[in-house]
Amino acid sequence: MFNLRTLSLALAAMSLSACATVSTRPVSQLKGELYSGFTLVDPAAGKVTQHAWLVVRDGRIAAVGSGARPAGRFAATHDATGLFAMPGLIDAHAHLVTGPFSVSLENGAPRVEMIAAEKYTRFNALIALASGVTTLRNPGGSTEAASHYDTMQARGDWIGPEARHAGAIIEPLPLAGESFAHPANRREWDAEATRQANAGMTYFKLYHDLTEQEIGEGARAALAHGLIPIAHLDEVSWTRAAELGVRQFEHAQPFSRELLPANDRAGFAIDPYARYAYRWFELVDLDGREIAAMIRTLRERHAIVTLTLIANEVIYNVRDLAEIFPPDEIALYQPESLASARANYTALGAAWTTEDAARARAIWPKVLRFARQLHDAGVSMMIGTDSTGGTPFLARELGHHVAAGIPPMEVIRMVTSGNAALMGLTDTGRIAQGKEADIVFLRADPTIDVRNVRDVAFTLSNGTRYSPADLIDQAEAFAK
Repeated sequence: MFNLRTLSLALAAMSLSACATVSTRPVSQLKGELYSGFTLVDPAAGKVTQHAWLVVRDGRIAAVGSGARPAGRFAATHDATGLFAMPGLIDAHAHLVTGPFSVSLENGAPRVEMIAAEKYTRFNALIALASGVTTLRNPGGSTEAASHYDTMQARGDWIGPEARHAGAIIEPLPLAGESFAHPANRREWDAEATRQANAGMTYFKLYHDLTEQEIGEGARAALAHGLIPIAHLDEVSWTRAAELGVRQFEHAQPFSRELLPANDRAGFAIDPYARYAYRWFELVDLDGREIAAMIRTLRERHAIVTLTLIANEVIYNVRDLAEIFPPDEIALYQPESLASARANYTALGAAWTTEDAARARAIWPKVLRFARQLHDAGVSMMIGTDSTGGTPFLARELGHHVAAGIPPMEVIRMVTSGNAALMGLTDTGRIAQGKEADIVFLRADPTIDVRNVRDVAFTLSNGTRYSPADLIDQAEAFAK
């Protein structure tokens, strides 16, 4: 949804293993809230258990089992018959603190800023939680806004998912403002990494237009200050960036010439209207030595890839945005942010021909094959949306991974316990005794159709129950 690369180029060109096991503690002595009668989906174990129950106390899962509802006195009991419970969803690429883009001219050159304000952050957080997302990874934006979110949530003043953040994205002009930074020398690299680390950031985001030298310097500075270097790249290949120390890669868009067959490199260019997004896939040999070397390097260095396949889908449908943003889903996006994103893609679409659109859609199966290839090769993969957290994009993203040939239960594991493990989170991602009570209850079976994650009945976040309708109503206050 927020493809900064295409925006800036276009503007410049235009001027649970324990889940089915009864707790060994005497259940009659447990207090808390009892949920019973539901079907428990345990993606980590690959199991589905009917007639399940669980007890939530002090924000954690006190007991979980199946069969007859446990006896005892509880603060509240909830009949969840007919619902499907699974671990809370984890969106591994969600721009939580992102608002609309602001475009201005400075000395005759375009200046693009990504606006950060409380109303955007709070809207995004509420919609994410309404989507069943209890944890997210924010891969870049205002350092100050991200730190403020964590403070307000820790105080209990704001509702939303737990988050792990990257701060200001490292990228040169025309991207500017508090959401971006561009260190000019080693002292400035270390100063920026120190600033982000001191603000509580986890990741350090490196972006498109950095040179190979800058990627290496950014990875060095991040690691030296306890941050994880992540990157969205094209000019520098994933292979080389991994060798330089980058640990995580964003988007199914590794659009470096160096990953193409040697004879095709001269014919590939990063154009201002994102036609390169399908042209690279037309040229790449997924069975060639360049991709084989990249995959080998990613595996050997334990690098993580978050594909956000929907980011490709959006670009490939710039001439038909109703396919991506259907009218009945508009209310789930912050209005100003949505208008900004649609304006960006409309500008790109105006430059695309009918042939461009046809070629882009024709290449989609090859994009899915790339996703399956990484998965089958054992590359560590997370699932995220490139949206603001959850939204209808998350269900679509899961569906794309299944369409790529990854089994549904595996996809559900990836977006729950898999994402948690790769983010280093040990307290969430499973429905098991002692874990945080981060659980989403669905009206439809996600193992039959992963897109059923959209049908949220209610969400537990640290044991507190939230209704999607109530959260969406609260978000409306920040939609003006």
